[in-house]
Amino acid sequence: MQRKYIYANLEKLDNLVFAYGIDQSDFVHGIKRLPANLVSLVGVDDNEHAVNAHTGLNVINDENEIRRYMLQSHSLPVKWLDYDEVGDLDFLTATEIAELLYLGHMDRPIRSPFNYKLRNRYVFLEQRNGGIKLYFYYISAFSHILSAAIVRHTLAAYRGRRMFMRSLSVPRVPEAILKQLVALMPDGLFIYFDQSMVRQRQLLVPVHTETTGNEIEVFDPARGGENRRTHNVATLKFNLNSGTWALQVHDETAFEPHL
Repeated sequence: MQRKYIYANLEKLDNLVFAYGIDQSDFVHGIKRLPANLVSLVGVDDNEHAVNAHTGLNVINDENEIRRYMLQSHSLPVKWLDYDEVGDLDFLTATEIAELLYLGHMDRPIRSPFNYKLRNRYVFLEQRNGGIKLYFYYISAFSHILSAAIVRHTLAAYRGRRMFMRSLSVPRVPEAILKQLVALMPDGLFIYFDQSMVRQRQLLVPVHTETTGNEIEVFDPARGGENRRTHNVATLKFNLNSGTWALQVHDETAFEPHL
């Protein structure tokens, strides 16, 4: 189901982002360099992908295949982590293989989601309710994925308005604005494209944060907007004429660093 808003919550201690309205296509279009190798943490399909004999898990070791895998739709939740060299999986112990299976089944690691033998930088865990869990070795990588998601939602919001007939080119969101948005994520960042409007040739998108202090797993995307306890802290603006981004801040305190 197409989600017309972005939700992102950051747990700094674990370098974990829990998000809605972000998908694998945003990962492909946002990340600077695709992973060299992927190992699937769920299911085994002998016909679709190769199987690593040591772990018994599907692997993808070709860049074009990885791109295709990330851009295509899947009937079951997608769960994977990357690894550095093709032979790295063969050095895992039985305990480490069991930890990978636990991660794929329980959506959380027994220890760290990052294995020094695999030298992985990402863990992607799609949830059945449409959300994703993303572990980043370098959390700064998420800002580029967030930018790709914002661009995708902006294009969808524009195309959904029949008054606009011409094509639209949407550039990446500037780093300065991404830095401001990421600063809101520990409080639960909402970017409400379903509440966007056009005024004076500008697309105006409300930016909110949560006010309940709920744990990230508690957030339910199915609940109605009137039940979401959020606070408007800014408006994300995209100028349809000049193709420029801006962020109008309404609550300066929301952007202050967390202790």
